[in-house]
Amino acid sequence: MQIAVLGVILCAIFIWASWAYNTRVTDSLVRTVAGTERVLTAADRGLVVADRGLSTALGAVNTIDGATRAMGERILDTNLAFWLLERTVGETLFPRVLAAQEVVTAVADTVIGINDTLEAANRLPFVEVPTLSNELGLVGGRLAAVRTRVDEIQAGIREVKERKIARPISIVTSRTGPILSDLDSALTSIDTTRTRINVNLSRLARLRVNLPRLIDLLSVVITLTMLWLIGTQSYVFLRAYENLAGRRVDWGGLRARLRRGGGEEEAAAEL
Repeated sequence: MQIAVLGVILCAIFIWASWAYNTRVTDSLVRTVAGTERVLTAADRGLVVADRGLSTALGAVNTIDGATRAMGERILDTNLAFWLLERTVGETLFPRVLAAQEVVTAVADTVIGINDTLEAANRLPFVEVPTLSNELGLVGGRLAAVRTRVDEIQAGIREVKERKIARPISIVTSRTGPILSDLDSALTSIDTTRTRINVNLSRLARLRVNLPRLIDLLSVVITLTMLWLIGTQSYVFLRAYENLAGRRVDWGGLRARLRRGGGEEEAAAEL
């Protein structure tokens, strides 16, 4: 009997808590989702900047590779070619690769933190928000390799210009191929991540709108479940009482007394 009474009290507490904290929990979750949307929007904007910079860098590498192959060994005979090559590498290629690497690294760190929030959201019923992969971490590694090869091209151009060494073409072209491959792979990964971010933004926006109804539904489910448990515990309490008393509860007599009591109250009210 004591366990049944305790069960009824606990169920009543759960019902009260499910509605007392309903608004507070809803507001907190809505703020969390809205904050996540803002962070993802900022990350997407950063990736747009990185995408543009790497696209420009990709064009610069194609220009460098094509011009170097077209000039061939004649590149040793003109300072103009060296000047254009140095300027393209130093002013177009290197700064954009460096900026993109910094942005991608920052966004990759952000994605790691956002995934915890997305996984927490997926624990809610009827919620499915895809988590983001750590693909940007690999992009950062590729861009670091690109930066190293760009440094090598710059050093090689200076060496060719100063010493007039043989085979100047291979110093550039042996590195432009891997750079093109890494830049193309990085752009593909950035586009894939942006697609996932936009999917997340769409689903988070729907979740933010539906959260109040979802929390209300959870409160209703908790209430109905607790009411069923209260009924069950009440039945257990009555059966335990009957076993201890050695007789069944006279429900008919109880109803009759209640009716008589109601009639007496009506008569007193008429008087």
